[in-house]
Amino acid sequence: MQTLAEQLAAQKEGFLKQAPAEVVEIMSGAMAKLKASGILDRVLKAGDTAPLFELPDATGQTVSLQQRLAGGPAIVTFYRGVW
Repeated sequence: MQTLAEQLAAQKEGFLKQAPAEVVEIMSGAMAKLKASGILDRVLKAGDTAPLFELPDATGQTVSLQQRLAGGPAIVTFYRGVW
């Protein structure tokens, strides 16, 4: 079984082989800007404690991390849209 890192590397390789060059260029530029911004120095790492927050869920209802944690450990998943 592949590790997550191996799966992600394979996914990236497949994308780079089939994506149009202009798309790869745009995405590569965006990644370079993110890295240059220093944001990677500020992201939470494995084992860090997340700040408490409230965000809308997929149905627009507000979800509170504090309320979720009251029932035990919580998994937080972010996704980019409702394709």
